[in-house]
Amino acid sequence: MIVNLYVDHLMTTPPSSAEEVWNATKEHPRAFKEAARRIGLTPAEYEEFRNDLLDGKVVYVRLPKHMDAMAGDRGGNIYAVKNAYMPNPVMGWKVTLSTGAVVYVPQTCGNLALSRFPVKPAKRVPVVYHHYAPPPQATPAPPVVVSVQPTPAPYVPPEAPPVAAVATPPNYNWLIGVPLLGGLIYIITNHNTPPSCSGGSNEYNVCHK
Repeated sequence: MIVNLYVDHLMTTPPSSAEEVWNATKEHPRAFKEAARRIGLTPAEYEEFRNDLLDGKVVYVRLPKHMDAMAGDRGGNIYAVKNAYMPNPVMGWKVTLSTGAVVYVPQTCGNLALSRFPVKPAKRVPVVYHHYAPPPQATPAPPVVVSVQPTPAPYVPPEAPPVAAVATPPNYNWLIGVPLLGGLIYIITNHNTPPSCSGGSNEYNVCHK
């Protein structure tokens, strides 16, 4: 159905801001609550819509041409048009509710409009369970035994006990050979000397002239 936004206005004066829309819901609570109910908003959604207007959770955009429903006021009679179309581009305010519902307020009339978009279920990501297997324990390496060879101590010969000086008695045995040596010298000296032939010493034919 084509909606004539120039006739059935909820606001007699086109609003210039979202605050003016909120003030209209405060000044004409019955009309706006009925309009919200007609287009399909729950009481909780309508209160969230008003709070968002007051908190600035609203954007000023070009409204879509098609909406699920739009409310109007014809001589105090609040009604709603399903599948409403606006042939001409219209600017207005958009409020997205936590339920996924989107409320539109055309600036030319201040009416309430609604579109519900199917909420896509959250994509379920399959949970992959990873079984943890502890890594095999490595066989510990045998301990390294370091053989330390004892360093032999240098051999130090024991000190010889001091030799006591022993007094040696004089050796007189050499004196015995003195007579023998003298006789030997005598014999060698007189070996070629002919014996004296005096006094009958030539008895043995020893002496000769």
